[in-house]
Parts: sequence; structure tokens; C-alpha cells
Amino acid sequence: MPAPLLYPSPSEAALKLHFLGETIKDVPAPAAIIDLAVVNRNCRLMLETAYQLGVAIRAHVKTHKTTQLARLQVGRNSRSVKLVASTVSEIENLLPWLLECKAEEKEVNVLYGIPITPSALPRLSAVARALGEGSVGLFVDHPAHIKLLDASASEWPGQISVWMNIDVGYHREGVSAHSAQLADVAYALAASKRTRLVGLYTHMGHSYNVSSPAEALEHLSLELQGLEEGAIEFLKIAGAHETKDANAQKVVLSIGATPTATAAQNLFEDTEGGRKYRAMIEKINKSFAVELHAGVYPVMDMQQLATRARPAQLTVHLTRSLLSFADLGLRMLVEVASLYPDRGEKPEALIAAGSIVLGREPCKSYPGWGVVSPWPQSSGPHYDPEGTRTGWIVGRISQEHGVLTWEGPTEHVRQLEIGEKLLVWPNHACIAGVNVGWYLVVDSDTGDPETVVDVWVRWRGW
Repeated sequence: MPAPLLYPSPSEAALKLHFLGETIKDVPAPAAIIDLAVVNRNCRLMLETAYQLGVAIRAHVKTHKTTQLARLQVGRNSRSVKLVASTVSEIENLLPWLLECKAEEKEVNVLYGIPITPSALPRLSAVARALGEGSVGLFVDHPAHIKLLDASASEWPGQISVWMNIDVGYHREGVSAHSAQLADVAYALAASKRTRLVGLYTHMGHSYNVSSPAEALEHLSLELQGLEEGAIEFLKIAGAHETKDANAQKVVLSIGATPTATAAQNLFEDTEGGRKYRAMIEKINKSFAVELHAGVYPVMDMQQLATRARPAQLTVHLTRSLLSFADLGLRMLVEVASLYPDRGEKPEALIAAGSIVLGREPCKSYPGWGVVSPWPQSSGPHYDPEGTRTGWIVGRISQEHGVLTWEGPTEHVRQLEIGEKLLVWPNHACIAGVNVGWYLVVDSDTGDPETVVDVWVRWRGW
């Protein structure tokens, strides 16, 4: 049974009837607020970067789980719709839109982003039948996966497109380029009658530890080199070979994680590093088809700011913000429940929002679980890990309780009141959105950035 039936969503029409035209301060807290202007800009920058590099972009939908934001990630005028998802539910909920894309004769390709399991296969087979051969790709990194597909995918249309997971050091899914297991998968694939290799995929999750654009680009180059090495080794064992024929169908090399994928925007700076890494991508792209994948970049979060993977501005585009608080598109609306000005050396306050609203993901740049923005002011002083380090943060967190702590000098503490609404920048947007049923959308490019202009319902389930 598909996820839309197992996990029914609230009525989008009813939500819009209730929320459209409301201002943020009148919305019940907690709530998740997305700024359409910011996510539009972030998505456009990623699409422009991929186009200039001559590579494809594969958008991950796990952060937001909405059709509306997936459309922005792909681009309104794109003839190619390439996506990756972490749950079968995400793919099933994408299906109505993907069928529209197929009807418009667009290229549609969506990957299930976890090595295939028996319980996921029947539902993914149903999606594959609806979209047609080659539209759904599956991850493999063990010969048992090939055996499963050969034996159990009788209802899959045509050959099954598989992607080999390569581990370049993060040690999540995937195997290393020179492991015996990689060879075993290659032999199994060569003998398989039902499967065909389409691409190799890696996730540079440890790029979240970087602290500068140079480090992020170095991780990007290591990721690309490691994946190319794995691809050549895998294809050699499987009896294939790399090609320089521009007309031949190339094996895809999919690299990414938001820090490395968005750091690619630094490649257009006129620096030795920019020229070096552009040349590397161009060289590998002659034999393979390189694509970037990433997920959290439309909304960004405190973890992304902490990577410093991109400067606040490029020297060639002085007015274009790249990675600053202005590029954070998701804020969590919370409400002050109590005040404790004399609790200790610094003032504290209680908000009715804990880990089930903000998540429990740490951020390496500061000792908290979220940063209170200057809202309702459009700008103003707030805690900045790279600046004054003065302002309110979510200093401690429980399930439903969040404790705000004032950091820095106390001479000019921002006074709070019980019942006051605040907007908090979360550490990790993927986790902060998990327990909300919908996003309330505002648009700071309009003359009224406080008014809800749309409601995006999040998909649920597995």
C-alpha cells in the first residue's frame, strides 16, 4: 500500500483557507516558516553553478519532503528532472508530479537513496511501472542486492537501473574502491540478466567538518577522485571500459553533500584552486557524466554556516550573498513560556519547543541547539558564532522544553516577555522539520514579508 494511503496528509485547501493572509505573529507556535525568496535564490544559484560547470544536478528531497520545493530545485524550465529520496514515501508522493513531467516529455529519473531491501521493492516496482523503464534507480553495494533483484523483481519494467555506492571515507553506505566486496558486486552485475549499471554514487558526509571554502573544495576533489577510481576499478572488473566517445552513453558519477556541492560555486573565482578543480571536472566529464547531489541547500541551516564552505560574497559578484544568515530559508516559530532573569550568572527563558521541534543535532560553531533571530526586526543584533557571540541561543533542550540562554555581555540584554513569539534558526533543517505537518511560506521579496502567502504540506511515512 502506498504512503499517501498509509499516512494521509491534512487538506491543503483547508490549511490555506485557515492560514493564507495571516501574519507570522498571529500564527500558533510552534510552526515552521519558509521564506520563498531565500529558497528561490539558493535553488537558482545551485542550478546556475551546475550549468556553468557542465554537470547535472540531482536534488535530494529528504530535507523538505514537498513537491513545491522539489519543483524549485529542478527549475521551472528544466527538461531533466533528476531527484534522490531517502524513503519510498517520498518517491510515492512525488509520483503525481513526475507523471506530469513525463507527459510533458521531460526526462525523469529518481533514485531510492538507501541500498535496496526486500520490503521496499514491491512499492518501488509499482512506481517504476507507472513511470516506465529507466525512471527509477536503485542503490546496491553487496552481491546479495543483485541476487535479490534477479529473483524478486518480476514486476519491474525492463532492466533495473542500479547505482553502485562507493565509500570515500564517510563509512555510511558503500564500499571502497579496492575492496573485495566491490569486485563481488561487479561480478554479480556482469552475470545478471535483470540489472544494468547506470552510475556510481557517493556521499561526502564528513564534509560537514570543513571550516573554509578551500577545505570544502579539497573534499569535493577527493570525493570526485575517489569515485572516479572506484568507477574505473568497478567497470574494469565488470568487463567494461571508460570511453572518450562523446556520443556514447556514459556512466554517471554522482558526488555531493551540501558543503561540497555548494562549494562548487567558489570554482568561478579567478584563483589557482578554482582553475585546478574546474579542469579536473572537465577532464573526468569527458569519460563519465558528472552530477552533483545535495539536499539542504535550498533552506540552509546553522550547520551549513559553520562549514564556511562558501564566503559571504564572491569577489566577482560583490552583491551576491552566498553563505550568511541572509541565506537561511527556514525559521522555527516558538513562544516564550517563562522567564528566569535571576537563575544564574546569565538570564534564561523557557520556550515551548524542545527537541521534537528543533531536533537534537549539535553545531560545531557554538554550544547551542538554535539561534534566536532579530525578528520581528528585519535585521539587528543577534548571536553570531563568527561575530560578537552575544545574544539569545537555545542553550539547553529537552523533549518539549527549550531553555534560552543569553550569551555574551549582559549590559544590553534583549528583554523578552511571556507569550512573545520568536523565530529561531535551527542547527539542522532536515531534523527541525520532521515533526511539522506543513510549512507556512512567506516571501521577503514582496512588500509584506510577514504575511503567509502559501502552505506546503510535508509528506509523511516511510
